Amino acid sequence: MKTNMHVRLIITVSLAAGTLLLARLPIRAQTFAYTNCDLVAGFQVPGEANDLVVDLGTVAYYQNLPWRSVVTITNLTATLLSETLSPPVNPLPTLDGITWSVAAAMRGNVNYPQLPLQTIWVTSPQPGITSPGPVWKRESVWNLGGTASQIDAIGFQAATYGNGQPAGPDNTPGGIVIPPARQYSYTSIMGARGNYDGTFQGDAENTTPDGFDTAGLPSRSTLYELLPATGNAEGTAGAVIGYFDFEPDGTLIFTAGPPPLPVTITSITRQGTVTTIGFTSANLVGYRLRYTDSSGFTTPISSWNIGSTNIGTGSTLSLLDTNAAPIRFYVIESF
Repeated sequence: MKTNMHVRLIITVSLAAGTLLLARLPIRAQTFAYTNCDLVAGFQVPGEANDLVVDLGTVAYYQNLPWRSVVTITNLTATLLSETLSPPVNPLPTLDGITWSVAAAMRGNVNYPQLPLQTIWVTSPQPGITSPGPVWKRESVWNLGGTASQIDAIGFQAATYGNGQPAGPDNTPGGIVIPPARQYSYTSIMGARGNYDGTFQGDAENTTPDGFDTAGLPSRSTLYELLPATGNAEGTAGAVIGYFDFEPDGTLIFTAGPPPLPVTITSITRQGTVTTIGFTSANLVGYRLRYTDSSGFTTPISSWNIGSTNIGTGSTLSLLDTNAAPIRFYVIESF
């Protein structure tokens, strides 16, 4: 780490009656900053030198994004990732085997009175780009409170550690590198099982697979909002806010709304010139029909014609195509 530096600024103002020497003001570079209700991302590589904690900003921002909005997380930089790996190198070495998660907790931030105390937001790791992860369930305020405390501690302890260290490439307002053996580290607060030291219902961490750099597919986790529940609401599914993609180049991207999942065509019927295609859907995911004739069958599906669209409800839906063609091929894709 670089040593802390103080820059003293001297301003001299010339006046008709003489010269005024203003106060000497110390200027100090900013260190890691965190506020309750901020989303924090944690990264660790078992056996490596450091953890990385990144502040993604207030969770309210992500909640209020229009669905299918895409945001690139600028606080996660290649420099911070490089400082996390041992030894730090640039350009980045392999990103295989990086374990990561994103979470936030409401612990009394008065700026967001609409959010119930002990509400948490936690990522669910998808085992594959088209495979859904576990569905996190709402629990009592007492159960969620323990997890909320751990989540808040990740950001708070990182800020505490950063305040005692010099600012620099591994201690910025948006991200900080911490040795995993320190009590302030992401590793020590998350615990060995990725469940916030035993306070959460499952493993919230995703891990990049072998060959992650060359496969060209992101490591994806879905962000759930879990409101405290009572009575029959306990055990019901949380709300999906969006999903994070950790890309092979080290970029972290958020997309608002549920992640697209594989679509199964359940039926195709035709009456006159109207073809009805039935398919499975996920709640609030967009679907569109693509079609082509025999001459276009061997071309990429992305070049097929676009037909009707629909928004998923979690039930079987249908899309219609009106045509007089004797042969037509169909696919349904999510968007």
